[in-house]
Amino acid sequence: MKLPTALALPGAIIFFAATASAQFTAAFLQNASYWHDGKSEVKIYNADFVRDGQHYQSEVLIILTAESVDPSGFTRVEDAKRTDAVPIIRWHEQSSLARGLQLEQRSLEGLWRTDSNSLMRLIFTGSDGFGHLAQSITENHDGPAITWKYSCDTFRDRVEKALPSPTGSAIFYDELPLRVRTIDFCKAAGSFEIALAPTIVSSKEEAIAFKPATVSYKLEDRAIRVEVKQDKGSVDRFVIDRDFPFLLREWTSADGSRLKLKNSLKLQLAGYGKPGDRERALKDPMLRHPD
Repeated sequence: MKLPTALALPGAIIFFAATASAQFTAAFLQNASYWHDGKSEVKIYNADFVRDGQHYQSEVLIILTAESVDPSGFTRVEDAKRTDAVPIIRWHEQSSLARGLQLEQRSLEGLWRTDSNSLMRLIFTGSDGFGHLAQSITENHDGPAITWKYSCDTFRDRVEKALPSPTGSAIFYDELPLRVRTIDFCKAAGSFEIALAPTIVSSKEEAIAFKPATVSYKLEDRAIRVEVKQDKGSVDRFVIDRDFPFLLREWTSADGSRLKLKNSLKLQLAGYGKPGDRERALKDPMLRHPD
């Protein structure tokens, strides 16, 4: 499994049985006092990406913001009186990686419905020395069951097809860095089974094949350790804060790639778009999450 090149956060689909979906709670995404204060959660990670057996150092930026969107076009809705607007948490992830003469630039965007605690849309876009590429998975929330559409548009492939309807809740591997924060940690330790598909962070069409995996967690004094073990023994490891908002501190991918939190802020993003604003934000102790 590869972390996003620039964001190599793998994209996979997890279809939960009823017992598995019960292990995740909507309370985290629905916490109005945290998400609806007009501020975004901004995190900067030191990244160590493994490519062809070589290690490359980079940085990953992740921004989470509460919004309301149009259910058909996914555009932001400013009118608070619109009854059809869908409340969501929007995830932006950005990174770039220099590999010799090539520069990989990649971006991942996820929209999570806070009303149903499900992923509404996942989009990966990027470019490298060969061209541009894009892949997406979109939820169709009409009808009695949720269905999904997969699209791939790269310099190698152009595909659009329907995915099987999930039998329970559906979660993608690319969203694991957020979803591990929504586990119901009512016990000191636990584990449950899921089905896991490969990442859509790729320069080629991905076959969405679901394979068994096990999610396990253990609470420590100040941290919670989460592991996602796949059927062939490969393991992704996450370290999150034990206390709300359960910040992701580290993610070690099965291929050895690693993200480690460097800075975490809560701020009104629109006020920090000018030269020098990054340095100003990082120096302001009032904007930082507690260590």
